[in-house]
Amino acid sequence: MKISKEVKVGFVSIVAIAILVWGYNYLKGTNLFNSNKTVYTEYPFIGGLAKSSPVIVNGFQVGLVSDVYFKEDQSGNLMVELVITDRDLKIPSNSVANLISLDLLSSKGIGLTLGDSNVELVDGDTIKSHFEKSMLDDVSEQLLPMKQKAEKLMISLDSTIIVSKTTLENLNKLFDEQNQRNLKLSLISLKTTLEKFQTFADNANATMNTLKPTVKKYGDLADSLKQVDIKTTLEKANKTFDEITAVMQKMNNGEGTMGQLMTNDSLYKNLESVTRDLDKLLIDMEANPKRYVHFSIFGRKDKRD
Repeated sequence: MKISKEVKVGFVSIVAIAILVWGYNYLKGTNLFNSNKTVYTEYPFIGGLAKSSPVIVNGFQVGLVSDVYFKEDQSGNLMVELVITDRDLKIPSNSVANLISLDLLSSKGIGLTLGDSNVELVDGDTIKSHFEKSMLDDVSEQLLPMKQKAEKLMISLDSTIIVSKTTLENLNKLFDEQNQRNLKLSLISLKTTLEKFQTFADNANATMNTLKPTVKKYGDLADSLKQVDIKTTLEKANKTFDEITAVMQKMNNGEGTMGQLMTNDSLYKNLESVTRDLDKLLIDMEANPKRYVHFSIFGRKDKRD
């Protein structure tokens, strides 16, 4: 019987697919020709545990994680399916599946702690789970802040490099031919300004030297004023004002001649009358001097009535 080419191609394809499936599972640690035991465990958090993660007993791999999925009760817990490939291993029912770290990169695996029960787990049973931080987890947590700081440092370095690059570009633009000419002109202008300022400073020094004698005279005058006993002078002036005030008070009170003249009207009127009479007498004496003055060589002769 002659086999057609189509049958041959189909057969080869089936064998190739079978070999591919077997090789894929073999690389994952699953032997399709052996009867493996499957058990389940539950975790609220798996921290990076994934399919094909190893299952270890005392450092020796006895299986692998075949699947991870959420529990159907909507609790958020994760069910982990473990395939035990070591057919000679007997797992007591009180054994514990520990979630462990395998390296510093926080790769996770399942470490089985075998119990002492005489009852053995069978295919489809659930094993108790336990999750605790290992030394590697503690180290990773301690290294995490350093990692974050390193990342921030790298970001800062990137920013610094960008700023430095921008600064260099600005410097290149600054020192082009046009800017160099402008800078040269600015330096010349600055030099001229400094020379003018130096001239101004020299003139100011000369002016200060001229003012020194005048300032010295004012200083001598101030020293002379300091030597005057201003307090005594003021006391004497106050005493004189007090005396003048007392005299004026007495005059207002009618004390003394000036006070009588200022306050006594009769005295003033009498004095005015006397003055008037004296004026009349002087006028009459000028008009009739013989009535008041007599000259005789032989003496005066008494006049009889």
